[in-house]
Amino acid sequence: MSRDPRDTLVVVGGRPVAHVDAAGIRAAALRLADAAEDLRVATAACAAARSALDRDLWSPPPLGAPDPTRTGRVRWARALTDDAAVALAARAETCASLQHRLLLAAGLYEHAESTAERALGAVVTVGSGAAGAVITGWVNDPLQGLPLRWSGVLGLGLLAALSDDPDAPREPPVAVAPDAEPSGDGGLGGSVLRGTAPFVDEALRGAGFGVALAAPVAAHGDLSVTGGARVLSTAVRSALPDVEVRVEPLDAGRFTGGVPAWQGTAAGSVAEALARTADLYPHGSSIPGRPAPGPPPGTIGVERVVHGDGTVSWTVLVPGTQELLSAENPFDGATDLDLMAGRAADVMVAVEEALGHAGAARDEPVVLVGHSLGGIAAASLAASPSFRAKHRVGGVVTAGAPTATFRTPSGVPALHLENTQELVSPLDGRSTAENPATPDRVTVGRDLAASDDPRDRAASGSVAQAHGVPTHLRTLEHAQAVGNVQVAGVVGPIEELLAGTGAGTTFYTVRRASPGR
Repeated sequence: MSRDPRDTLVVVGGRPVAHVDAAGIRAAALRLADAAEDLRVATAACAAARSALDRDLWSPPPLGAPDPTRTGRVRWARALTDDAAVALAARAETCASLQHRLLLAAGLYEHAESTAERALGAVVTVGSGAAGAVITGWVNDPLQGLPLRWSGVLGLGLLAALSDDPDAPREPPVAVAPDAEPSGDGGLGGSVLRGTAPFVDEALRGAGFGVALAAPVAAHGDLSVTGGARVLSTAVRSALPDVEVRVEPLDAGRFTGGVPAWQGTAAGSVAEALARTADLYPHGSSIPGRPAPGPPPGTIGVERVVHGDGTVSWTVLVPGTQELLSAENPFDGATDLDLMAGRAADVMVAVEEALGHAGAARDEPVVLVGHSLGGIAAASLAASPSFRAKHRVGGVVTAGAPTATFRTPSGVPALHLENTQELVSPLDGRSTAENPATPDRVTVGRDLAASDDPRDRAASGSVAQAHGVPTHLRTLEHAQAVGNVQVAGVVGPIEELLAGTGAGTTFYTVRRASPGR
């Protein structure tokens, strides 16, 4: 059964609201159910009264002197009955909705999970672990004549295919009725995605263990997703030539559609900052109504924000993966693997160089905003002692990024947006509920397939749509619309740094080049 999109939210982390009495919540839900039933009875009574008034209106007038006001009074009473019935029915639905939300909240606080799901998750984890170990062991078997580097193919395809520029322009989804079958990657493919998506984290956790177990030296003894990524990263890097990262300011003429109109303004909000990362994909943004500047591949933005008191903060905008494997563009699958392996990836180096070129001072806070690969880079930079030695991290915002393995600093507000069907956020082997939960760190997840919003249900059948920035922006919108205090607790401090009286964005193009060239 589909639900209001706001009812599909799962919020993890943030400052606790208070001690929660789950039994009390369920008791309140039962009282709401009783109230809803009483209101439905009252609605039915109104309907009966309306029928009686209809009969009175069309029946012959009583004997005796005619009453010229009788018809008008009956019509007036009938209108009042209609209004009462509509109001009572609306209140009944409100009570029913509140009952559902209270029961959902009680279940979340009790961390309830069915035995069947736990059992299936365990089977998926063990099975994928065995598969990862067997495949990696076979690929690295000297008898096969295949060197270690070819095992990187195991990870590159999945990481890059799922993250590959989901914000390139696409045909807008066709409007569908709320009860229609979701569009997008529909049919059998969509059904398979919606059915298997909840177990991707278990599958990746098992696969990471299996890959790391088959190559423990390359994994540095870390039998986790990070260790498995380290094996694959080592394999891919062994097949690539040595390169240097070059970061250069971007001229306005390099934008096919012109420099974004927002270049001289502060983002002001988390939603706008995320939308701006979508504008930095080579083919422009897929968000309706957004400009399509079309920057060169490998473009990032560094925004200098001046506040009313004269202080300065910085916002770094980092888009996601754009190619499978590239000799020039570091926004590729090799960087994905490096980031997941906990290594200093090319994009991280580029962000540091861009901030230095833009003039960011040590004491000026930096908000790191990224989608997909950009989100992993943002979390990795925030967790990096060397980066924090040069820049004060003021906040982290990620969308569609596997960030659970990175430890962001205490006191730094961090917001992560995820959903079940995108298949990218759980690449770290963690579901939304398993992400780090601290007073300063909040993860908001949603099950798109459970939503009655036709856009969500369409996206639930397509990895590209589920992973795209527009879908994550809707998740943020719903979390803010319900007034979630955990989300507000991290968004507020971040938006203080995003808003200013003056701003200017410098765009940089990041590329790989052979040493000395």
